[in-house]
Amino acid sequence: MGLEREQVQGQGAGVTFTQFIQGVAAAAKLNVQVKSPELVVVPWDFEGRGQNTFVRFMGETGNGDRIISFFSPALKLAAGQELGQKTCNELLRKNAALAHGAWGIVRIESDDYLGVVDTQTAQTMEPTEFYASAIAVAKVADDMEKQLGTDVF
Repeated sequence: MGLEREQVQGQGAGVTFTQFIQGVAAAAKLNVQVKSPELVVVPWDFEGRGQNTFVRFMGETGNGDRIISFFSPALKLAAGQELGQKTCNELLRKNAALAHGAWGIVRIESDDYLGVVDTQTAQTMEPTEFYASAIAVAKVADDMEKQLGTDVF
């Protein structure tokens, strides 16, 4: 591994969120793009199809564990757009079969997206776990984009 465990887990010792994610991603041999102090993107290329995984700090648990979220969009929702019951039921059924993550609606910057979300505890997360969550949500979201006939994200 490129980073020692103490460095990967050193977020509380003056390491910013983006520095922490960059360190874990580097240890997982992934490139990232910093969008803002709270948002980092892992770009993927699946046989010529692009897909992004957004990583952001979600907050802390009652005992101080830091939680991060992985999100990969499949569809940008129009302002005020709601999903129909049939679509929601289908997505809930898909959730039961996912090894990592679940379908959800997430706000990134000022827009809502339908995509796949996964979470991890930052302090105990290994680079292999970072990689697994980041790629899992990206692949599932990209598969949905294929079904929709698009390659936007």
